[in-house]
Amino acid sequence: MKGLRKKLYAAAGYNTIFMGSGRKEFDPSKPLRSFEEYLKETAEGTAHQMDHPQFDEGVIGSFMSARFLKQANLPGFLPFMSPSLEGKACTAVEGACGTGGRAIAIAARSVLSELSDSVLVAGFEMQNSVKAVYGADILAGAGYYQKERKEGQSFFFPGVFATRAGAYFEKFGEANVRPGMAAWYQQAIINARKNPKAQEYHNKTIDLLALGMTPPDAQRFIPHLNLYDCSKISDGASSLIIASEDGLKHCGIDKANAVEIL
Repeated sequence: MKGLRKKLYAAAGYNTIFMGSGRKEFDPSKPLRSFEEYLKETAEGTAHQMDHPQFDEGVIGSFMSARFLKQANLPGFLPFMSPSLEGKACTAVEGACGTGGRAIAIAARSVLSELSDSVLVAGFEMQNSVKAVYGADILAGAGYYQKERKEGQSFFFPGVFATRAGAYFEKFGEANVRPGMAAWYQQAIINARKNPKAQEYHNKTIDLLALGMTPPDAQRFIPHLNLYDCSKISDGASSLIIASEDGLKHCGIDKANAVEIL
Protein backbone atom coordinates (compact mmCIF):
# COMPACT_ATOMS: atom_id res chain seq x y z
CA MET A 1 0.00 0.00 0.00
CA LYS A 2 1.32 3.42 -0.95
CA GLY A 3 1.35 6.38 1.41
CA LEU A 4 -1.23 9.16 1.19
CA ARG A 5 -0.98 11.13 -2.05
CA LYS A 6 -1.14 14.48 -0.23
CA LYS A 7 -0.98 15.86 3.29
CA LEU A 8 -4.15 15.32 5.30
CA TYR A 9 -5.13 17.00 8.55
CA ALA A 10 -7.70 16.86 11.34
CA ALA A 11 -8.49 19.99 13.33
CA ALA A 12 -11.00 21.89 15.45
CA GLY A 13 -12.27 18.92 17.42
CA TYR A 14 -15.17 19.49 19.81
CA ASN A 15 -17.20 17.30 22.18
CA THR A 16 -20.45 18.03 23.95
CA ILE A 17 -21.10 16.64 27.40
CA PHE A 18 -21.96 12.96 27.09
CA MET A 19 -25.11 12.64 29.14
CA GLY A 20 -26.28 9.54 30.96
CA SER A 21 -26.78 7.97 34.35
CA GLY A 22 -23.16 8.65 35.30
CA ARG A 23 -23.75 12.42 35.28
CA LYS A 24 -25.07 14.00 38.48
CA GLU A 25 -27.36 16.31 36.47
CA PHE A 26 -28.97 13.42 34.58
CA ASP A 27 -32.68 13.16 35.39
CA PRO A 28 -34.66 10.74 33.20
CA SER A 29 -37.93 12.08 34.64
CA LYS A 30 -37.33 15.37 32.81
CA PRO A 31 -37.37 15.98 29.04
CA LEU A 32 -34.10 15.05 27.36
CA ARG A 33 -32.06 17.59 25.50
CA SER A 34 -32.91 17.32 21.79
CA PHE A 35 -30.51 15.87 19.26
CA GLU A 36 -30.75 19.14 17.31
CA GLU A 37 -29.25 20.97 20.29
CA TYR A 38 -26.36 18.53 20.47
CA LEU A 39 -25.69 18.85 16.74
CA LYS A 40 -25.82 22.64 16.82
CA GLU A 41 -23.52 22.85 19.84
CA THR A 42 -20.83 20.59 18.41
CA ALA A 43 -20.86 22.28 14.99
CA GLU A 44 -20.57 25.71 16.58
CA GLY A 45 -17.81 24.45 18.87
CA THR A 46 -15.82 23.38 15.81
CA ALA A 47 -16.62 26.55 13.85
CA HIS A 48 -15.50 28.84 16.67
CA GLN A 49 -11.98 27.41 16.39
CA MET A 50 -11.42 28.86 12.92
CA ASP A 51 -11.59 32.25 11.22
CA HIS A 52 -13.63 31.15 8.22
CA PRO A 53 -15.87 28.12 8.87
CA GLN A 54 -16.61 27.42 5.22
CA PHE A 55 -16.76 23.75 4.26
CA ASP A 56 -16.87 22.00 0.90
CA GLU A 57 -18.66 18.92 2.18
CA GLY A 58 -20.25 17.40 5.27
CA VAL A 59 -20.38 13.87 6.73
CA ILE A 60 -22.52 12.82 9.68
CA GLY A 61 -22.55 9.49 11.47
CA SER A 62 -25.01 7.96 13.91
CA PHE A 63 -26.01 4.39 14.68
CA MET A 64 -29.70 3.49 14.59
CA SER A 65 -31.02 7.05 14.88
CA ALA A 66 -34.01 5.96 12.81
CA ARG A 67 -35.04 3.73 15.69
CA PHE A 68 -33.77 5.58 18.76
CA LEU A 69 -35.09 8.93 17.51
CA LYS A 70 -37.38 7.97 14.62
CA GLN A 71 -35.18 10.24 12.53
CA ALA A 72 -33.49 9.09 9.34
CA ASN A 73 -32.10 11.08 6.36
CA LEU A 74 -29.47 12.74 8.56
CA PRO A 75 -27.57 14.59 5.78
CA GLY A 76 -30.39 17.14 5.77
CA PHE A 77 -29.23 18.35 9.19
CA LEU A 78 -25.70 19.25 8.09
CA PRO A 79 -26.68 22.63 6.54
CA PHE A 80 -28.58 23.33 9.78
CA MET A 81 -25.34 22.68 11.64
CA SER A 82 -23.24 24.77 9.25
CA PRO A 83 -24.99 27.11 6.76
CA SER A 84 -21.90 26.94 4.53
CA LEU A 85 -23.01 23.41 3.56
CA GLU A 86 -26.28 24.48 1.97
CA GLY A 87 -26.41 23.11 -1.57
CA LYS A 88 -23.23 21.05 -1.10
CA ALA A 89 -22.54 17.34 -0.86
CA CYS A 90 -23.68 15.89 2.48
CA THR A 91 -23.48 12.23 3.42
CA ALA A 92 -24.57 10.03 6.33
CA VAL A 93 -22.79 6.83 7.39
CA GLU A 94 -23.49 4.06 9.86
CA GLY A 95 -21.24 1.30 11.11
CA ALA A 96 -22.18 0.32 14.68
CA CYS A 97 -19.29 1.18 17.04
CA GLY A 98 -17.17 2.07 14.02
CA THR A 99 -19.52 4.80 12.80
CA GLY A 100 -17.21 7.66 13.77
CA GLY A 101 -14.21 6.06 12.13
CA ARG A 102 -16.21 5.44 8.98
CA ALA A 103 -17.29 9.09 8.86
CA ILE A 104 -13.68 10.24 9.14
CA ALA A 105 -12.59 7.74 6.47
CA ILE A 106 -15.22 9.01 4.02
CA ALA A 107 -14.09 12.59 4.60
CA ALA A 108 -10.43 11.62 4.19
CA ARG A 109 -11.13 9.91 0.88
CA SER A 110 -12.96 12.97 -0.38
CA VAL A 111 -10.05 15.26 0.45
CA LEU A 112 -7.45 12.86 -0.94
CA SER A 113 -9.41 12.54 -4.18
CA GLU A 114 -9.47 16.36 -4.38
CA LEU A 115 -13.25 16.54 -4.48
CA SER A 116 -13.07 18.69 -1.34
CA ASP A 117 -10.48 20.62 0.63
CA SER A 118 -12.40 20.86 3.90
CA VAL A 119 -15.03 18.48 5.26
CA LEU A 120 -17.07 18.93 8.43
CA VAL A 121 -17.38 15.55 10.16
CA ALA A 122 -19.86 15.01 12.99
CA GLY A 123 -21.08 12.03 14.96
CA PHE A 124 -23.74 11.69 17.61
CA GLU A 125 -25.76 9.19 19.60
CA MET A 126 -29.00 9.52 21.53
CA GLN A 127 -29.74 6.27 23.35
CA ASN A 128 -31.44 7.43 26.54
CA SER A 129 -34.63 7.85 24.52
CA VAL A 130 -35.70 4.26 25.27
CA LYS A 131 -35.42 1.87 28.22
CA ALA A 132 -32.25 -0.20 28.36
CA VAL A 133 -33.82 -3.54 27.44
CA TYR A 134 -35.48 -2.00 24.36
CA GLY A 135 -32.25 -0.25 23.47
CA ALA A 136 -30.48 -3.60 23.65
CA ASP A 137 -32.86 -4.94 21.01
CA ILE A 138 -32.21 -1.94 18.77
CA LEU A 139 -28.45 -2.31 19.15
CA ALA A 140 -28.74 -5.97 18.16
CA GLY A 141 -29.19 -4.63 14.64
CA ALA A 142 -25.41 -4.24 14.53
CA GLY A 143 -25.24 -8.02 14.41
CA TYR A 144 -27.11 -10.40 12.10
CA TYR A 145 -30.50 -9.75 13.65
CA GLN A 146 -32.56 -12.43 11.89
CA LYS A 147 -30.03 -15.18 12.60
CA GLU A 148 -28.55 -14.17 15.96
CA ARG A 149 -31.09 -12.20 17.98
CA LYS A 150 -33.37 -15.04 19.12
CA GLU A 151 -30.45 -17.13 20.30
CA GLY A 152 -28.77 -14.22 22.09
CA GLN A 153 -29.12 -12.73 25.56
CA SER A 154 -31.76 -10.11 26.37
CA PHE A 155 -28.86 -7.65 26.51
CA PHE A 156 -27.60 -8.73 23.13
CA PHE A 157 -24.17 -7.18 22.74
CA PRO A 158 -23.03 -7.70 26.31
CA GLY A 159 -24.13 -11.28 25.70
CA VAL A 160 -21.89 -11.55 22.62
CA PHE A 161 -18.90 -10.38 24.63
CA ALA A 162 -19.91 -12.61 27.54
CA THR A 163 -19.58 -15.64 25.27
CA ARG A 164 -16.10 -14.51 24.30
CA ALA A 165 -15.20 -13.82 27.92
CA GLY A 166 -16.36 -17.32 28.88
CA ALA A 167 -14.14 -18.89 26.24
CA TYR A 168 -11.22 -16.76 27.39
CA PHE A 169 -11.78 -17.71 31.03
CA GLU A 170 -11.88 -21.37 30.08
CA LYS A 171 -8.54 -21.15 28.34
CA PHE A 172 -6.63 -18.85 30.69
CA GLY A 173 -8.55 -19.10 33.97
CA GLU A 174 -10.99 -16.52 35.30
CA ALA A 175 -8.82 -15.92 38.37
CA ASN A 176 -6.01 -14.79 36.07
CA VAL A 177 -8.17 -12.64 33.80
CA ARG A 178 -10.70 -10.95 36.08
CA PRO A 179 -8.14 -8.73 37.91
CA GLY A 180 -7.00 -7.37 34.55
CA MET A 181 -10.57 -6.56 33.54
CA ALA A 182 -11.11 -4.84 36.88
CA ALA A 183 -7.95 -2.79 36.35
CA TRP A 184 -9.28 -1.76 32.92
CA TYR A 185 -12.48 -0.47 34.54
CA GLN A 186 -10.48 1.37 37.19
CA GLN A 187 -8.30 3.09 34.59
CA ALA A 188 -11.31 4.03 32.45
CA ILE A 189 -12.92 5.89 35.36
CA ILE A 190 -9.64 7.55 36.34
CA ASN A 191 -9.37 8.84 32.78
CA ALA A 192 -12.99 10.03 32.78
CA ARG A 193 -12.41 12.05 35.95
CA LYS A 194 -9.94 14.17 33.96
CA ASN A 195 -12.57 15.14 31.37
CA PRO A 196 -15.40 17.42 32.59
CA LYS A 197 -17.54 16.33 29.63
CA ALA A 198 -17.24 12.59 30.24
CA GLN A 199 -20.24 10.70 31.55
CA GLU A 200 -18.23 9.29 34.47
CA TYR A 201 -16.61 12.62 35.38
CA HIS A 202 -18.57 12.80 38.63
CA ASN A 203 -17.77 9.21 39.68
CA LYS A 204 -16.45 9.47 43.26
CA THR A 205 -16.15 5.75 44.03
CA ILE A 206 -13.04 5.14 46.12
CA ASP A 207 -12.41 1.44 45.50
CA LEU A 208 -12.93 1.10 41.76
CA LEU A 209 -10.96 -2.13 41.64
CA ALA A 210 -13.43 -3.78 44.03
CA LEU A 211 -16.33 -2.84 41.76
CA GLY A 212 -14.47 -4.29 38.80
CA MET A 213 -14.10 -7.55 40.74
CA THR A 214 -17.88 -7.84 41.30
CA PRO A 215 -18.97 -11.45 40.54
CA PRO A 216 -21.15 -11.75 37.43
CA ASP A 217 -24.86 -12.41 38.04
CA ALA A 218 -26.34 -14.30 35.09
CA GLN A 219 -29.84 -14.17 36.58
CA ARG A 220 -29.94 -10.38 36.61
CA PHE A 221 -27.64 -9.58 33.68
CA ILE A 222 -25.40 -11.99 31.74
CA PRO A 223 -22.86 -14.73 32.55
CA HIS A 224 -19.11 -14.05 32.82
CA LEU A 225 -19.38 -10.23 32.78
CA ASN A 226 -20.56 -7.72 35.37
CA LEU A 227 -22.12 -4.31 34.79
CA TYR A 228 -18.76 -2.59 35.15
CA ASP A 229 -17.33 -4.51 32.21
CA CYS A 230 -19.83 -2.69 29.98
CA SER A 231 -20.02 0.97 29.00
CA LYS A 232 -23.10 3.05 29.76
CA ILE A 233 -25.29 4.36 26.97
CA SER A 234 -25.10 8.10 26.43
CA ASP A 235 -26.41 11.13 24.59
CA GLY A 236 -23.82 13.38 22.99
CA ALA A 237 -22.10 14.62 19.85
CA SER A 238 -18.62 15.32 18.51
CA SER A 239 -17.20 17.03 15.44
CA LEU A 240 -14.00 18.06 13.69
CA ILE A 241 -12.81 18.92 10.22
CA ILE A 242 -10.73 16.87 7.82
CA ALA A 243 -8.77 19.10 5.48
CA SER A 244 -5.93 19.47 3.02
CA GLU A 245 -3.28 22.17 3.49
CA ASP A 246 -5.36 24.46 1.29
CA GLY A 247 -8.44 23.60 3.32
CA LEU A 248 -6.71 24.66 6.54
CA LYS A 249 -5.72 27.96 4.93
CA HIS A 250 -9.23 28.62 3.62
CA CYS A 251 -10.73 27.95 7.05
CA GLY A 252 -8.12 30.11 8.77
CA ILE A 253 -6.56 27.33 10.83
CA ASP A 254 -2.87 27.46 11.64
CA LYS A 255 -1.14 24.19 10.79
CA ALA A 256 0.27 24.18 14.33
CA ASN A 257 -3.30 23.69 15.58
CA ALA A 258 -3.96 20.68 13.35
CA VAL A 259 -2.95 17.02 13.51
CA GLU A 260 -1.48 15.42 10.41
CA ILE A 261 -2.99 12.06 9.50
CA LEU A 262 -0.30 9.68 8.27
